[in-house]
Amino acid sequence: MTLFITGAVGLPGVWAGIALGLAAVLEVPALMMMGRLGARFSSLALVATGCIAGVVYFIAVRFVTEPVLLLALQPLNAWRVAAIAGMGIALFQQMIRQPGLSTGLFLNSQRVGSVLAGPVIVLGAATILKERGIFVVCAVLSATALVIILAARRRRAR
Repeated sequence: MTLFITGAVGLPGVWAGIALGLAAVLEVPALMMMGRLGARFSSLALVATGCIAGVVYFIAVRFVTEPVLLLALQPLNAWRVAAIAGMGIALFQQMIRQPGLSTGLFLNSQRVGSVLAGPVIVLGAATILKERGIFVVCAVLSATALVIILAARRRRAR
């Protein structure tokens, strides 16, 4: 985010901290809202909303030129993180009924995702879009996750 803000957008690096800090502050109410919505909607559906928020966020960030738009997009980022982190673990626990195994698998999957972030950054930055290309790749990955979730939902319905 800092390289994107300073390089592609041309803003001082402090804006990256402000944007990410705002997203972190908004994650708390988003997680609380997820908890309440979890009583009415399936974890799968809520994770799907996080994927949708991610696609919209990543596509929109690609077009950021001013700090106001960057800050306005942070609720989507917070919702995305809350859905994946908060409801993602609940989804794993519903799918894998062995205590400890589901949580361990979820946390290890996050670590694998962190490792794979390096190639995603390289792939995105290697395009003509440079730093903005990273967000396009993230949008594609979020859309792919949404397709997988919808397929899982269809399979579960059968």
